[in-house]
Order: sequence, then C-alpha cells, then structure tokens
Amino acid sequence: MGLVHKMTMTLLVLAVLGGCAPVQTTAVKVPTRGEFLNIRHIIAANPQKKACVGYDAATNSCASVITYTVDGDTMTAQETTALLLAGGGGTQYIQTLTRSTIRDGQACTQADGVEVTGRDEMSEFVLDEARSLYQQYGGSICGTYYRSGDGYLVNRVGADGQTVPPGDVNFQFILGEAKLRAQ
Repeated sequence: MGLVHKMTMTLLVLAVLGGCAPVQTTAVKVPTRGEFLNIRHIIAANPQKKACVGYDAATNSCASVITYTVDGDTMTAQETTALLLAGGGGTQYIQTLTRSTIRDGQACTQADGVEVTGRDEMSEFVLDEARSLYQQYGGSICGTYYRSGDGYLVNRVGADGQTVPPGDVNFQFILGEAKLRAQ
C-alpha cells in the first residue's frame, strides 16, 4: 500500500474512532453547529439505533457504523469501517472498540482506551496509528457533541487544546441497516 494511501486510510479510521467521520473526497456542506448536547442524552434519545457516520442517501450507505453503550461514566463505541485494499484486493472490515470516560457531557478517551478486534496486519496498523494520534494530541482526546440539522456533530479536541482533524463531523442515527461504504 502506498504511503499516501496508507495515510489517507489511517486518517479515515482515526477520524471515525471517536465517532468522527472521515475526510470525504467530494465537496460537502460545512456542518452547522447547534446547541451543545450531553452525549448521554444523545444515546438515550436513540435506543436500539446505530450511529451512521457520513450517511449517503443515494446509496443508503455509511462511511462507518457505530453502536454506543453507556455504563456509569464509561461510554463504549463499537465501530465497523470498510477499507478498500490496495491493488483491487477487496474490502477489509475493521472493528474498533473505544472506551471513553464521560465528563461534563463530553466523551474523553486515552490512547489505551482504543482496541481492535482483528489480529491481522491492517487492524494492528490501525491500532498503532490511532494510539500514536492520541499521543500526538497530548495523550487524550475529548469529543464534544452538538445538534446539527436532523443529526449531530462531534468536535474532538486533544489534551493539548488542538482540534483533531477533520474538525466538526456529522453523524446521525438510523433504524435498520445501511451498507458500509468502503473508503
């Protein structure tokens, strides 16, 4: 896999880990940030639904699909992302488990709160890059959630005070199934 392709895929997966969407290759409307919402309230308002990051109505597909659970002050996000393999080698599904602590309505994650379920080379690469990203931003990253149109958006900021790219990212909850769109 070429370096540029690896970095693009890494950024895609890393953006999604905390409920963030990937950088899209087409022009998109800038998300509108509405009122702050406590992540607990968002999850409680959407029981039995999955979060769809980067929803495309034309193909009924998501860049990633996330299932959230809350137990006390711990939020767990189980996310599935589809990655295109280099050289037309097909699609690989990466499953990431992220454990965050809920503080003041935000979800804050440390590098060791990220795991992958696969033991293959791509999953290990994604895990290493994710943990490296957390270290790059001061060891932890907190997601702040807002209303945005019919859905929500998340903005992630590192412990060092810097916004983690790509910035504000939209997601929405869906009933039923949507296809995963390989990136």
